[in-house]
Amino acid sequence: MKVNDGAQREKGGIMNWFAKITAILTAGFVFVEEIARVLSLAFAGKKNVIVFGPAGHGKSEMVQSVIKELKLDDDTFFQFFGEGMDESRLFGGLNFKKLEEEKILEYYPEKSFLNSKVAVFEELFDAPASVLLALKDVLTAKELRNGSQRFKMRTEIIICLTNKEPGEISELGPAAHALIERFPLQLNLKWKDYSAGSYLSMFEKVASRLAGPVLNGFKGVLAEILAKATAEGNFVSPRTAVHAFQVCQASATMRGADHVEKCDLTDLRFLPGLEGLAETIQADLTAAMERAAAEKNLSQAESTLRELLSELSQATSPIKALQVAKKFVVFQDEVSSLKITDGLSERRKRLRETVGEKITEAQSRALEQTRI
Repeated sequence: MKVNDGAQREKGGIMNWFAKITAILTAGFVFVEEIARVLSLAFAGKKNVIVFGPAGHGKSEMVQSVIKELKLDDDTFFQFFGEGMDESRLFGGLNFKKLEEEKILEYYPEKSFLNSKVAVFEELFDAPASVLLALKDVLTAKELRNGSQRFKMRTEIIICLTNKEPGEISELGPAAHALIERFPLQLNLKWKDYSAGSYLSMFEKVASRLAGPVLNGFKGVLAEILAKATAEGNFVSPRTAVHAFQVCQASATMRGADHVEKCDLTDLRFLPGLEGLAETIQADLTAAMERAAAEKNLSQAESTLRELLSELSQATSPIKALQVAKKFVVFQDEVSSLKITDGLSERRKRLRETVGEKITEAQSRALEQTRI
């Protein structure tokens, strides 16, 4: 009975972590389920985790928001591993007084990550091999062992954020490979796809937080342009996409307008990956706007279909059934005349087929009700 109770408490604890972290991340980010899950496992199981992937996906911002909202700021140590990183910086600094007076090399571990419950390491694997090896030894022993100096490690979780993939890290040498093994949880943080729909989902999320001119229908147009650039090999990261959103707003502000127009999107050419946009901006904008308009019209048609289906389900007399059938016939002509773009033809085809089936169904229902 005690074992079951313990298992239930553990399950409840993990689910509680997941619910909390998901709520925190959903408030400001999109596509957060995977990182929310891996961070929940890290906190619940006290396991080190590597979150890697292409730059510009908000790895640092996500982790910082989780740390802040969980009220762990005061017990979290942030360390950036860049140029000039050495063992002294890793372990809190060198005790120069002891070195000068007693010729003993000691650190101030109480000022390092070792004295915090949570540690966040940015670009850990940019550090020299000697630093990685020293860190690996400490993580293995769970304490700093430096001659006669001993300091027990308080750190329960280390979150490593890096643009390097684990396979790439292992190639850095034995020290890096051995250190990776101390991070049992790993997540490649990237979007499932970089379609217009994905960029648009992010714009819908951030639009309410970004003060300035509104994009209205141009959010979809901008999403189309960025998706096209990425598909052609000029990858546009989520961070750059937000910059693109803000550039459009800034351009509108410079015109004294409170909403973004077509002309404002031409300034996207100053963003990385979109430099060549100046030459094709008009064609790209026109195509994107046509696709957005076609998508809007098709969505409206699908909404009309749902209304007609509802009418058909409530047609309880032959006259009403025939009236609905007549509406379906008119609607079928409207659907056939819809202007669509590439990628929407199959969707319109399904819509037309459904309408044709419902015309027959409505007529058959009227005939059956007449017989009754």
